[in-house]
Amino acid sequence: MKEYKPILICLLKFFSVYFILISLYNLYLNHYQIQLHTCDPFTKIVAQQSSYLLKIIKINSSTLHINQDNYMLFFINKKLVSIVNEGCNALSIMILYLAFIVSFASTWKKTVIYILVTLIILHISNIIRIAFINYSAYFYPMYRNELHDYIFPAIIYGLVILLWIIWINFFVLKPAKK
Repeated sequence: MKEYKPILICLLKFFSVYFILISLYNLYLNHYQIQLHTCDPFTKIVAQQSSYLLKIIKINSSTLHINQDNYMLFFINKKLVSIVNEGCNALSIMILYLAFIVSFASTWKKTVIYILVTLIILHISNIIRIAFINYSAYFYPMYRNELHDYIFPAIIYGLVILLWIIWINFFVLKPAKK
């Protein structure tokens, strides 16, 4: 049993962090979606920031929230392109990511700094992802489903896996000394 202790501790940390954070996230969503019947603030921010990114590159975009809806409407050139709901905000992916990083924590200082930096990277990547899903849906509607269902999720999950690999290789495993 002693030889499995590190693995069991790692699993315990992963599942503890994951279930605590996902439970808090569900409480957060229930508060806004079920109790207040509205869109949660983080999803609004992601939609608005994605629209702003398109405006920077001179694409006329906007978002709109209608009372009682738990999503944001996303427009390009005043044409409804998509809805941005809580599944688009990447928080559930970030929770899974964070649980993995914590389960393989090195020093707390390194772990916290890595988490903060990489969560910002994931957030910015997600904003870019949402902006270009909408851009693609507007300008290339024939590829909408493939891009939304396969390509753009592969990009965000690929980034998560890459950041996990970086974490393990450069911060958890000790490089061999020559």
